[in-house]
Amino acid sequence: MGFSRGGFDLGNIICALGLLGATGLASWLLMKPAARAGLHLGLVDLPSTRRTRARPIPTTGGLFVFGVFALSVFASMRLCGDFDADVPAKLWALMAGGVVIVVLGMLDDRLNLRPHVKLIVQTAVAVTMVAAGVGIEHVRFLFGPVHALGWLTYPVTVFWFLGFMNAINLVDGLDGLASGIAAIGALGLFAVGIINENPLLYLMAAGLLGSTVGFLLHNFREGNIYLGDAGSMVLGFFLAGGSVVGAYGDGASNALLVAGACMAVPAFDVVTTIMRRRKSRRGVMSPDRSHTHHRLIRFGLNPKMSVVVLWGVTFFFGGQMLGYIAPHGLIYIMSSYVVAAMVANVVVDQHRKNTRTIRSDLKQELLYLAGHPQSFSTADAHDGMTLRELIVAQIRREARYRRIVRSELQTLVDGSPTGRESAVAVSDGEPAPPGRRKDADAEFPDHRGEPIVRS
Repeated sequence: MGFSRGGFDLGNIICALGLLGATGLASWLLMKPAARAGLHLGLVDLPSTRRTRARPIPTTGGLFVFGVFALSVFASMRLCGDFDADVPAKLWALMAGGVVIVVLGMLDDRLNLRPHVKLIVQTAVAVTMVAAGVGIEHVRFLFGPVHALGWLTYPVTVFWFLGFMNAINLVDGLDGLASGIAAIGALGLFAVGIINENPLLYLMAAGLLGSTVGFLLHNFREGNIYLGDAGSMVLGFFLAGGSVVGAYGDGASNALLVAGACMAVPAFDVVTTIMRRRKSRRGVMSPDRSHTHHRLIRFGLNPKMSVVVLWGVTFFFGGQMLGYIAPHGLIYIMSSYVVAAMVANVVVDQHRKNTRTIRSDLKQELLYLAGHPQSFSTADAHDGMTLRELIVAQIRREARYRRIVRSELQTLVDGSPTGRESAVAVSDGEPAPPGRRKDADAEFPDHRGEPIVRS
């Protein structure tokens, strides 16, 4: 592909670190003006039944993240890099594609475009990238030989860009989640660029990482500005584009593998969302509150801890893949295992809290977090229920079934009039007979009136 002249260049690395700091500072300083601009232009996320905010939040963060990143790319071309002659044209193509994606996202934020309209524009941009030379022309799977894709360059590259843009957009449901995953992906690409001695890759990754972290400091801590569809899609677009930049030479596919590994959480969410909605016979693009981050919150974690857990999962997969391709990969692998242990500790600790108040089972909880549609039979019918409410509803349903069975057996034995109809009436709102409690929770009472903890 020939994007840059290789070789370890300390000057370029220092330039990249300076670019990282400068873009991070610029992005952080610009977020408050970006929020004011969003309120002035009416580019805001309005309160609704699917939102936790009670006031409009500007969605112009992504627009300013893109602006800072674009300036960093042009600055690196002029000041830092010694690139091949065809690089400027390809970078201009990437920036032009980014502009189209940002405009598409802003229109979607304002007009709520139909999904197929967005998909058509995204596909056109991805095809244009391949035509401009920004395509996956060669791949190398870990330690195997380099393979030329030939005509497969078009479908593979288009799928790559579409997957990244829509996956990051879909996972943007909590403050800091999408931008944090994008920042971890940019960090992984920065490491791959240094490992592969690819100045263009680590300079682009440094700019993307800095501009994203500057936004993240506002979004995660204060939640006073959002990426919007423009920002989430353009972050996915440049993560895909940056990984394509690194897919050549002896390190072909290293950047693709690491970027793909960092997309584990969004990819998992996309797959489980499609399966869940098809099973419940809803449209694939219909909204719900059963994404992975929603399930973590209903599991008992607060929103910020849910985001940190998903960051940890992203870091784990990215670190594992870096460990396979880096010369001293054990460092990355062990670091990712440390992060995985911390994430596991958070989940197990929350499980212990759950078992102190509700009859909970770890296997059932993990199936629920993984999006298993039948881990709780009420999950599809009650998207907004917490994990505690789901389990209590399950207990009530089981208790009602046992009452019905007991009453029918009693009828068969001695002809008692308290048959199935009486049991159903008790469970569905009729006054309970003397000596019996109507609430299913009363079958498992503790001194606080809550279900007994069952081992």
